[in-house]
Amino acid sequence: MFILSLGATAFADSTLVPVSDTNILNGLSPLNWVIKSDFIGAAVGGASLKVGFTGTSRVALEIDTTIIRTTVAARFPVLSWSVNGGSNQTHQLVKGETSVLLASGVSDPVIDLYLKGFNPFDDRYRGDAPANSVKITGFNIDKGGTTKPLLLPAKLWMNIGSSLESGDAAVYYVGQGRPPNDDWSASDDARASYPYLLATHFGYREIRLAYGGYNWQGNGGIPNLSALIDNTTSTVSRLTGGLLTPRPDIVVVYLAGNGVPTTNSVINGLAKIRLRTGPATRVIVMISPNGTNRGLITDGFNTYKNNSQDTNLFLVDVGNFPYVSADGSHATAAGHQTIYNKVLPAFEKVIP
Repeated sequence: MFILSLGATAFADSTLVPVSDTNILNGLSPLNWVIKSDFIGAAVGGASLKVGFTGTSRVALEIDTTIIRTTVAARFPVLSWSVNGGSNQTHQLVKGETSVLLASGVSDPVIDLYLKGFNPFDDRYRGDAPANSVKITGFNIDKGGTTKPLLLPAKLWMNIGSSLESGDAAVYYVGQGRPPNDDWSASDDARASYPYLLATHFGYREIRLAYGGYNWQGNGGIPNLSALIDNTTSTVSRLTGGLLTPRPDIVVVYLAGNGVPTTNSVINGLAKIRLRTGPATRVIVMISPNGTNRGLITDGFNTYKNNSQDTNLFLVDVGNFPYVSADGSHATAAGHQTIYNKVLPAFEKVIP
């Protein structure tokens, strides 16, 4: 469902809730948003924001699309959200729009919004607000309305991956094929992906760092894992005092394709994750369901584990198995469900 976007000036007797509002900041999925005094922004599928309102029956998302550099409408990011736990609504951002109506005629709405899809061929990393990102400047609500605190899961689960893990082509049907270069955004569904299903199954709040085209060494303008774990964008750090803050309880790395990893890239990536999380975080490396680069990743994993004697580092490898896909690689929503069901027992052995 595509929602008509409306300018903020279309509403009389309204209040603009700034992005500095405590309940908005608390509702952000940690560690994958840029937080500034006048905007919040993200360029990764699955980044989410859950916020409740009281004293209003209307909520509009105020956005800045001037940062988006592409002139191809189909390449713009796609948002998805639900209101009070209802069905998901979807909207692809449009050049020049400043506001997206999220709820109307709903008393005390709770908005659960996530970034559903991005084009992997446009910049998602350089600057405070990359040229292919979602930049939010506030929420427009009825005059007198306010935000309200929500109870969110306390435990954090960080998913690191590439196109499969970001849900690219998840809304395609079986055998539909690889999306054309301009059509990736609308083919994606970040919450259909099996990493999201795993995190929510165990009752964790998800942090997503998954980019189409990504690998251990970095790709598509995104740096290698050793650098990515430190930085949200090229100008914004994730670290406080040298650590990820808040600290993820679980970090899962699902990186297999998009080139051949080196042993050192696996070792360095795992070492940096451990350095930035501390010893208590469980770090899990999952081998791809099609076995891509199994030997190289396993060798890097074993070398690091043996040298470090890291007792909170685990490998999940359930062997090769089929799943339905759009193009032989990118799973459909049903394919993600298959992967989730297949690997869940292995995760249940290492997740407390």
